[in-house]
Formats: sequence, C-alpha cells, structure tokens
Amino acid sequence: MDIRESRVEALHVYAISSGPAPIPRDEVPPVVYRLFEQLRERLADIEIEVSGRAIAWYERVTGEFGESSQRAWVGYVASVGEAGGEISPVVLDGAEHVAIGIHYGPMSTIRQSWNELFDWVHAHGGHSAGYAREVHLTAWPEPEEKWVTRLELPFDTDQAP
Repeated sequence: MDIRESRVEALHVYAISSGPAPIPRDEVPPVVYRLFEQLRERLADIEIEVSGRAIAWYERVTGEFGESSQRAWVGYVASVGEAGGEISPVVLDGAEHVAIGIHYGPMSTIRQSWNELFDWVHAHGGHSAGYAREVHLTAWPEPEEKWVTRLELPFDTDQAP
C-alpha cells in the first residue's frame, strides 16, 4: 500500500455509535454494516438525504483483563449548519499528522491494510493518537469488490518524522 503523511480537516457528520459496550475486533464489520443501515433509515425518517461521504471511526478500548476491543462510530458528512431534528451533526476532529493509505476491495480484507498503516507509523517512530478513520470513497450500493476506502490514522508528532 502506498502510504503518505497529510493532515485532515474537522468534519461535521451525522453519526451513531455501537453504544457504550465495546465490541470484539472480529465482530466490527457486521456491527458497522448494521450501524450504517440504521443511520440511513433514521436520516430517511427525518427526511435528510444521504449525500455526503460515509465515514467509520474507531475508539480502542482495553477491557478489565487487558483484552483489546473497539467502539465503532459511523457517519455521513453533513453540510455545515444543517439540522436534523433528533439527529444533529457532530464534529469529528481534524488532525495535523495523519498516515493515509488506500484500501481496495471488500471489508473482509481491510485488517491487512490497517496493519500496514500501523506498521508504517511505528517504523517512523510514531504511535497512533486519535480516531482511526475509514472514508468510503466508493461504497454501498456498489458491490464490495469495487469499494475504495481511504484509511486515515492520526499519529503522535512527538516521535514522528
């Protein structure tokens, strides 16, 4: 994967999360699919057309016994100032130092792409900081084999290049 460093701007997004309980890594893809489906339905119910990019982001959560799991968030980019009744846009923070790579194809193979991105950050003396994001450039309703997803991994600049 070709990886580059850049910055990302803050985004206003309509979003929902997997809730307070973290989810095991192996269960993330089906949970994210359901969340996007639920969000599309909720936005349609309040007559907001999904026209922005789809984005998923993740919080790492360490359990009581040191096990690693995640909390997933999904959202659609909203126009600034747009109001949605019961769903209001939230701000997804930007970041100055972000490792960016492109994943092509289905979500079932995305873990390998994420591993390459994390390895790149570590090889350059940094460590992840902030929410890892997936920006779906080509996604639903296209078949997953045609999906193009930009992976964005903010990293700490204390040790970064």
